[in-house]
Amino acid sequence: MSEDAPAPRKGRGRLMRSTTVTRNPEVPAPALRCPVCDRPLKYLHTVLGGVKPIERWDYFQCVLCGFYRYRSRTRSLRVTGLVPGV
Repeated sequence: MSEDAPAPRKGRGRLMRSTTVTRNPEVPAPALRCPVCDRPLKYLHTVLGGVKPIERWDYFQCVLCGFYRYRSRTRSLRVTGLVPGV
């Protein structure tokens, strides 16, 4: 999948949703620190999608602790094993 290209996604019923993966979002990702080791997290990319209102997830990596997903709407940072590729 190329950068900033929409990725088709199956929705419920006949409703089809799409997501957009980008490394250059209009609003930059926040600067976050790892909740485990307090090191700065490396920004990977942003996924935009869902139904209205559009959701945003920013993906980060800690060199020691793994991958994290930040959800803008809830301002929550969670560990994730799955990172959608760009």
